[in-house]
Amino acid sequence: MKNRSVSSVLLIFILLFTGKTNSQETEKPYILEHRLHKHKIDIVNATVYQQTGSYSAVYSTFHLFAALDFTENDEIFINTSITYGDGITGKTERQGFPFRTTGDDLETYLRDINGTGRKHLLELFYQKKLQDTVFIAGLIDAAAFVDSNNYANDEHTQFLNEVFINNPITPIPSYNPGIHLKHSLGKNTDISGVYIKNDPDSGWAGILEIDYSADRFNLRPYLFRVFGGTGQMGFGVSADYTPVENTGLFFRGGLSDGNYRNFYSFGMELKTTNGKNKTGIAFAQAEGRGQSVDYAVCEVYYLHTINNHLSITADVQLITVSSTYAVVGGRLYFIY
Repeated sequence: MKNRSVSSVLLIFILLFTGKTNSQETEKPYILEHRLHKHKIDIVNATVYQQTGSYSAVYSTFHLFAALDFTENDEIFINTSITYGDGITGKTERQGFPFRTTGDDLETYLRDINGTGRKHLLELFYQKKLQDTVFIAGLIDAAAFVDSNNYANDEHTQFLNEVFINNPITPIPSYNPGIHLKHSLGKNTDISGVYIKNDPDSGWAGILEIDYSADRFNLRPYLFRVFGGTGQMGFGVSADYTPVENTGLFFRGGLSDGNYRNFYSFGMELKTTNGKNKTGIAFAQAEGRGQSVDYAVCEVYYLHTINNHLSITADVQLITVSSTYAVVGGRLYFIY
């Protein structure tokens, strides 16, 4: 109850005083999209239906986020979420799926974020820009700063399965205390780092990434290590390429000494000429170690944009984990 009251007070404060959400240093597509909006608070909602076999379920998740700009270089950012339902996650866990068929934050998780007892408050941090350097500290999401990808990074408008949103065998904790530093090394290259508490597991996770961006190509190799706990370490890479207009290709991969030896995913996105509709197709595979089972998934989606605020998606996933399962679904996405 105390955590909920604190979240409410903070949100009301920002609603009263914040300006545009246009300078937050993030790679989250749904936040990037709102940088030019004049709203004091931004809202997104995804309602998702999924079915595997004869079992089906629906969940609906809301994000409310805003930024308080003190100066051009100083900002406080807040991101809150509430979800109704857990979708088919309970069913797929009983079937032995090691990774979820959706990357959204579901109801049970938001009632006790990372086992801390905190509810609904995902991010709350201070951001400082100093010429070529950005410093962020507070409750952060490491996935907002590392392992990004233009064509496989957004469960709201791209692939649903969590393995196509971030590298699932890399510890990239979300919504924990941590810091982020980013420094520009030149016109096309940045170096960035995240050091964040590894809840609900033990220890702290550190990730160091080099970001190289050209006109049509982005490459992001990184090293990671968990300090304390398992001491897991390894490396990964995320890359995307736009060979021609309205066509995008992506690749992710990595090695780890944790429960999974390696992981890779690749795929493509094709947009129609007017950019309103798009199709995505991707494949991913993870090789388990010890008791962890191998995992493979192929996903295809088709997104139709209804207007500036609304889109609808049809989605099919074929998942192999001991046996092969089909997951079909749909997504209604609203932004404002």
